[in-house]
Amino acid sequence: MPGVFSFPEAKQWAYAGTTLLAVGGDEQIRHAICASNRAVELYRAGPESDRSPGDLQAAHLDLATAYLAGGDVEGAGAKLSEVFGTEGYTASITIRLRNLAALLGSEPYRGAQSAVDLRAHIHEVTVRPALASNPTEPR
Repeated sequence: MPGVFSFPEAKQWAYAGTTLLAVGGDEQIRHAICASNRAVELYRAGPESDRSPGDLQAAHLDLATAYLAGGDVEGAGAKLSEVFGTEGYTASITIRLRNLAALLGSEPYRGAQSAVDLRAHIHEVTVRPALASNPTEPR
């Protein structure tokens, strides 16, 4: 089948995680965590030709967002550390990081020191110029 069904399995799981997060709700967020974890697992274990640094970053960002939705700021920070460890970001990853920073600045996270620290770190890493967007990277 053409389109997304021809993508490597890891990319399909990454897209599933992103979609489930967009739908929202506790059950979908739990499924998003499973899908995003599966994407990370497959990207790390899969053939080099199927690996996409941007998609791996997106899966980690989805995990961070899902943990944050569950009120787990420290868990979100742990997943973000996987993204912070990379050298550069595509424009779409930079946008997603900034969206996550905005979420960290809203209630109920605004007063938590860990949320303030994460926002500062996101700001620090997103002031660098983004890499040219790759058409295969998630938005």
